[in-house]
Amino acid sequence: MSKKHNSRKEKFIGSIAPFSLQDQDVWSDISGRCRFNFSYFDANQEHATDMRTWDEANLQQFFSKLISYCRHPLSHWQQQTVGSHRHHVLEIYGAFPRKSGFRPPLHVPSDVDWARFRLDQRKRLIGFTIPKSYCTSGSHFDDNTFYIVFLDLEHQFYLGDR
Repeated sequence: MSKKHNSRKEKFIGSIAPFSLQDQDVWSDISGRCRFNFSYFDANQEHATDMRTWDEANLQQFFSKLISYCRHPLSHWQQQTVGSHRHHVLEIYGAFPRKSGFRPPLHVPSDVDWARFRLDQRKRLIGFTIPKSYCTSGSHFDDNTFYIVFLDLEHQFYLGDR
């Protein structure tokens, strides 16, 4: 009976992760991964897409992309290129583009850095990041979060980016 009890105990202990948040390697890996925030999401503009209209295949593809993007910091995606023209996966524009099929939403702060993630050849994830100048030590701001504002299925956000 005691051997059976010990084997269950050992099996349980073996199922627990062998590391904790106090481990420096785990902490730096978690804090270095980018995050996505949907609290500024706006599907009320002409070219914006509401995810509620997507079919299951599009939603699965979208969340697969987000999962893969979350494995690295935003700075990693600014360096990664795709396509024959070698465009970056993440492009941070700074100001809202002058030539855009969208209007700057009034609920988004005016001094953010507008950006886009490339989802595929045409689809873009449009949003913003907090400028690095606001993300100093002791600041409440995080420069590794991408705030999603629009889903752009027809590449209408930055019309000069074609």
